Amino acid sequence: MNARYSYSFTGLAGVAMLLAACSSDLTGANKRPLQLSFTTRVAAPAASGISASPDLVVGSNGDLVLTKVQLVIDEIELGEDDDVDCVAEIESGDDHGDMGDDRDEMEDECEEISGDPLLVDIPVDAGVHSVITVPLAEGTYRKLEAKLEPARAAAFSSLNPNLAGKSVRVEGTFKGNPFVFTSAVRASLEMEFDPPLVIDATTKNATISLDVARWFLDRNGAVIDPGSATPGSNSLQQIEDNIRRSFHAFEDDDESGVDDHDEHRG
Repeated sequence: MNARYSYSFTGLAGVAMLLAACSSDLTGANKRPLQLSFTTRVAAPAASGISASPDLVVGSNGDLVLTKVQLVIDEIELGEDDDVDCVAEIESGDDHGDMGDDRDEMEDECEEISGDPLLVDIPVDAGVHSVITVPLAEGTYRKLEAKLEPARAAAFSSLNPNLAGKSVRVEGTFKGNPFVFTSAVRASLEMEFDPPLVIDATTKNATISLDVARWFLDRNGAVIDPGSATPGSNSLQQIEDNIRRSFHAFEDDDESGVDDHDEHRG
């Protein structure tokens, strides 16, 4: 599943509770439990200067070390039809009231994972970290849609003041000096499954991979100093563009961090 332009885990228990509140029991009729996992591993060979460790080390000299990465994601949906924009139609309905036939079509073609903003802590090692299990209707899903954006709910910002007005927060060190990078970057994320994700009795896990190491690399592969990413700077624009391009998702029943279908083809 590759992200198109148009995507952690503040308390994992809290995320699970939010998702559970939006869904029926895992054993409900025509529902199958699907485990969602996250990784910063990339299936392709690592770019020069990127290495794996308990933290995420970027740069041939180890100049940049990422120790904590957080995102705010909202309105997460699985879509069965490429022609139905699940998240866009939800947003349209919120703003303009009942959508009539469009809403009925969306309900037929889209499966809601979460309608509330979630603070997600991205694992910074190269492992695959299981996060939640959600009950989803059996079917064939072609894409996952979500919003990367600052939370609009005041209650969320009150509980998570470090992310108030922000959608991304990264902690780490650059040349040994601590830094905190934040951004209010927004993106409509549409990640396409190739081949489609079939949820049935045999499907166990889907993994979302984020190429976080590349967030702080320029077009020539050189490390960007997070401190240079000031409002309006080219550094900030490059990092935010990298973030938008970094999402990839796929079926991963063996929790290897590699698309099952790529493993079979390989």
